[in-house]
Amino acid sequence: MSRGLRRHARAPLAVLVLLLIVAPAVAEEKSRLDMVLERGKLIVVTMSTAPPFAFNDDKGQLVGFDIDIVRLLATALFKDPGKAEFVVVTAEGRWPAIESGRADMGVGGTTVYPDRAVRVAFTRGFIDSGVSVLVSKKSGIKSIADLNQDKHTIANLNNPQMADRAKRFFPKTKVLTFDTPSGQFLAVRSGRANALQIDTPTADYFASQSKDDFEVLPGLLGASQNNAIYLKPGDFKWWLWLDTAVAELRTGSWYPQYSETYQKW
Repeated sequence: MSRGLRRHARAPLAVLVLLLIVAPAVAEEKSRLDMVLERGKLIVVTMSTAPPFAFNDDKGQLVGFDIDIVRLLATALFKDPGKAEFVVVTAEGRWPAIESGRADMGVGGTTVYPDRAVRVAFTRGFIDSGVSVLVSKKSGIKSIADLNQDKHTIANLNNPQMADRAKRFFPKTKVLTFDTPSGQFLAVRSGRANALQIDTPTADYFASQSKDDFEVLPGLLGASQNNAIYLKPGDFKWWLWLDTAVAELRTGSWYPQYSETYQKW
C-alpha cells in the first residue's frame, strides 16, 4: 500500500473515533420538549400571589390568566388542559427553579428585563403590561409626583428592578420590601405603606377588590413592558416550540382562545 493510500485509509478511522467521542455527548443533549412529551405533562414554575396572572382563589385553587395560558399549551401538547403540574415559588425563587431543571418553564406575571435574560431565556411577550402605583385613598396621594415625600412609604417586591425604580421616581419615599404582591397589598391595606408599585393588571385587580379604599394613580412608572414565558437557556427546540405557540396565541390560529382568556381575566 502506498503512503498516500495509507494516509487515506487512516482518515475514516479518525472520523470513526471522533464520532465515538462526540456521539454520547450529543445523545445527552435531549431537548426539554422531548422530555415533556415522554413524561406526558408540563411542569411549570409560578407564583400564587400575583392576581390576575396567578393566584389562589377563594377555594384555594390556583387560577389566573397565566395559568389558563399554560392549560392552553397543555391542550396543544396532550389534548388535555389538566396535563400541567404547577410548582409554586416566591418571586426570587423563579430563577433557581428553572436553572436547576426543576421545571420545564415558568409563568406568573414575569416581566422581560435584560438582566433577567442573563439567567433565563424568554419567549416573545404574551401580554403587554406596565408598572402602576396603587395607593390608599386615605393617603391623599393624587399623582405619582405626590408620592415622592419622606412622609410616605411605598411597598416594593424584593427585586432589583423595583428598587431601582423607587430610587428613580421616589428618592424621598421610605421603602418596605416584600416577597409577594399579596404582601405588598396587605401592607397598604394595614396602613404600613401608603402605596405599592406593581404590574398594571395586578394593580387594577387589587383596586377592584375595594374601590372605596384603593385607587390606581394615572400614568405609568416608565414605558410599557412585556410579560413572557421563561425557560432554561440553550434549548433551541423547546424555546422555538414555546415561542411559536405564543405567536399563534397572540396573532395566529389560537387567537380566539387567547382572546377568550384575556376577556375572562
